[in-house]
This record gives sequence, structure tokens and C-alpha cells, in this order.
Amino acid sequence: MFSKTAIVEPEAPLIEVKDLTVSYPNGYQALTKVNLVVDQLATLGLVGPSGCGKSTLVKTLLGLLPKGSKISGSVKVVGIDILTADAEQIRKARGLIVGYIAQDPFAACDPMRRVGHHIEAAWKMHQLPVPANAALDQLNSVGIENAAQRVTDRPFAFSGGMLQRASIAAGTVHQPQLVLADEPTSALDAELAGDVLDLIDRRSTGLLLVTHDLALVTGHCEQVVVMSAGEIVERGLTSQVLADPKTAAAKKLVAASPKLSGKKTQQRARGQLVIEASKLNHSYATQVLSNQDLAVYAGQIIGIQGPSGCGKSTLLRMIGGLEQPDEGTIRFVDRQGVKHRNRPRGFVMPVFQNPVGSLSQRWPIWRCLAEPLRAAGQRKSKTEWLDWARQQLDAIGLAETLALRKPRQLSVGQAQRVAILRALVADPAVILADEPSASLDVVSAKLIYQMLSKAADNGTGVVIVSHDTTRLATVADRIIYHHNGCFIES
Repeated sequence: MFSKTAIVEPEAPLIEVKDLTVSYPNGYQALTKVNLVVDQLATLGLVGPSGCGKSTLVKTLLGLLPKGSKISGSVKVVGIDILTADAEQIRKARGLIVGYIAQDPFAACDPMRRVGHHIEAAWKMHQLPVPANAALDQLNSVGIENAAQRVTDRPFAFSGGMLQRASIAAGTVHQPQLVLADEPTSALDAELAGDVLDLIDRRSTGLLLVTHDLALVTGHCEQVVVMSAGEIVERGLTSQVLADPKTAAAKKLVAASPKLSGKKTQQRARGQLVIEASKLNHSYATQVLSNQDLAVYAGQIIGIQGPSGCGKSTLLRMIGGLEQPDEGTIRFVDRQGVKHRNRPRGFVMPVFQNPVGSLSQRWPIWRCLAEPLRAAGQRKSKTEWLDWARQQLDAIGLAETLALRKPRQLSVGQAQRVAILRALVADPAVILADEPSASLDVVSAKLIYQMLSKAADNGTGVVIVSHDTTRLATVADRIIYHHNGCFIES
């Protein structure tokens, strides 16, 4: 056992970065001459487009860059020199002094361990005694319903939002001086996101919040840093930077942020019925869907909203055939008006909440994009598929060079855009999108919703589960909300 003060300089800045340049083992330079000082008690928002280097900066601060990375400059966190400290000193600091909340809670958890185990590990990894009922108390503190039953569940039984709350509990149990939060609320509804940030504020004295949600930055960060192409391009008080951005990168982010006045003004005409779900019931530890009906029409967008864990993703998974209802029926109506009990091949294309996990890590991006068409019988040479994939990537604003990369070499935001593009190229009757913009910067999110809107304009039925109330309202023709245990249309 040891004290926090034994491994840090109490009066040192939370973060002190000088001339930091980082290149990955494959030669890609992610950061260039970054300088950043964050004082004690500061709350700082870090914003910028997907792939600009935000997550790389966080990994550097934690000493978690992959072996073979080239690093120059200096990096100090709460007085610890990250580039020269031994691995044991850095390990001791993580959790006690510096808390970390990852963007993808499923990747951060061992799928075979119960959720309670992951929370208790916050004590065990530092050889500290685990308080009685520690995991249960922590789940209750972050608003997990039926925590006494859920504490023994494994991660796959949690929704993304629920598991992220559990991860936040584990990452802040020791009230660290600094919390590094990489998109911690991307899977949470707006109200709960605010509650979670309040919780982080109470459990730590300093915060570096990586996020695409400018509203969260406004509400929880005194200062904001804007990154672009691996560099810091603007910094200042949040109220000043977001109200009057000076650089082109900051202006672009602010302009793309959804406004409350952005509500859709004209509803699309309702096309043919394509999916008819009737009296669906489904339970896990508790019942999440009860006598649920849903009709999906060609050429319209349905938005589904509700608190984390209420059954939104479950409803999508049943429509997509990934789970079966305990009771109820789902019918699929083809273009000839014939109803089918089973989904016709390619009828529904899903866009999952975890984009990196939904793409084969064995294949380059061009192969991931081509797979729906190859499965449908289309044949091209590798060169033809590669040229086609480059054109598709260019059409959504991604670099053509990504066609040859593997999914793990993309940022989460880039991977989500690829996953959505993969769904669109298959020309399905229905697209099921589960939190399609949760991992995206505001510029990319705006583009993604434009893509989904265009798909609906071209006759595709689109169902979107999202916590982004404001942006969803700009595209949805119908929105159903969770109320008293079921979803009802507004």
C-alpha cells in the first residue's frame, strides 16, 4: 500500500506538455509540436474532428502508446514525467492519481468477468481492501436500475450507456486529481450525460474532457482546446471560443453543431410498409419491452429515444434478426408487397453502436465495404473493388488512402462513417442505425445525418436510435419515446 502524495508533486500542473510530437509504428504522425499546460482544479474540453489526434494525446498522457511509437518533447502529468518514469510508477498513478474513462466500455471490459469484478478491480490493482458492497454502491451511485441484480451480470448484458456508467464509477472511485475522459458520454442520453459529468466533477479535482458535444463543453469546462490535423490551433475560455471562434477549424465545428431551432420543417411522404412488428415482449433480468408495436415505412426516418437501458437497442436487434422476441411477431414486406416471416437477404442493414467491432479486423477497408455486394453475388477484380471503394470514401469526405487500412488503424469516428457507408452501398429496404453519431465530431455527425436523410429521400426506411435529441429532430419524420415501460409516438 502507498499514499498518493508519495508518487506525485502536489503543486505541479495537472498536465504539462512541451513540443510533443508522436508517430505511430506505421510511420503515421498523429501529433506535431503540441504544447499544453493545465493547472490544478482546471476543467478543459478537448474538441476537434475525428482523427485529429485527441485520443493519441490522451494515450500519451497515460503512457499507453503502442510499442515502437516515436515520441519527442516532454510530457508531465501531475508532476510525473511520463516519458522517463518507470512502468510501475505510471501504473500506480493510474486510477489513484489519474482516472481514465475510455470511449468504448465494451473494449475496456473482459467479457467473461462480471461487471462487479471490473469495479472491484479499482481497489485490487493497488492492493487496497475492497469495501463491503463496493460494486453495488458504485452502480447505485451512477443510476443503474436494479443494481443488486445487475452487479453480477457480464458486460454483454448491459446496454452501451449502462456499461459506460459502470466504467465511469470504476474510473473515479479514488477521487483522482485528474480524470482523462475520452468521449465518456457518447452512449448516454443528454440528461444522463449531464448527470454523469456532474458525478465526475464531484469525484475529481481536474478534468480533461475529449468530446464532440459542444454543449457538454459549454456546461462543464471552463476552457476549451481545439485540435486539427495533430496540432492545437485555438485555446481559450469556453464562453469566448465557442461564441467567437478565430480559426477556420473552430469556426467549422461551431457551425456544424446542431441548434435547438433546427427542427425538421417538412415531413417526407409515407411510402410502402416495409416492417411490421406487433406485440413484442422481451426480458433480460427485467422486462425491457412489453406489447411493443412498430411500423416502418419506405422513405421515412423514425427516431427512437429514451434513457439508457430502456430497450432501444434491443428493439433494433430484434427487427434486425439478432435477437428473437419472447412473444410477438415481425413481418417484412418486400417491394412486391409480399409479407415474409423471415428477413429476405439484404433487406435490413444494421449500423452498430461499436463501429470498430463491427468491421472485420482481418480485412482492409475496401474489402469491408465490398462485402455486402460480394455476398449478393457481385463480382469484380481486386483493382476494380479498390477503385470503387476509393470513390465511395471520397464521396463522404474520407481520404481515399483509407481503403488500404485495417479498421484498427482508423479513429472510432472514421470507423463509424465506414460502417454507415457499408450499409448504404447495399441499397437495403431498411437501415437500422444504433447511435450512428455517438463517436463522431459535429462536422462528421452532420454529414452522417445528411447521408441517412438522402437514403430516406431515395426510398429507404431508416430507424435511428439516438440520444442526440436536437440533431435527430432535424431529420426524423416520426419520433417515438420511451414512457412508462413502452415506446409511444410523439
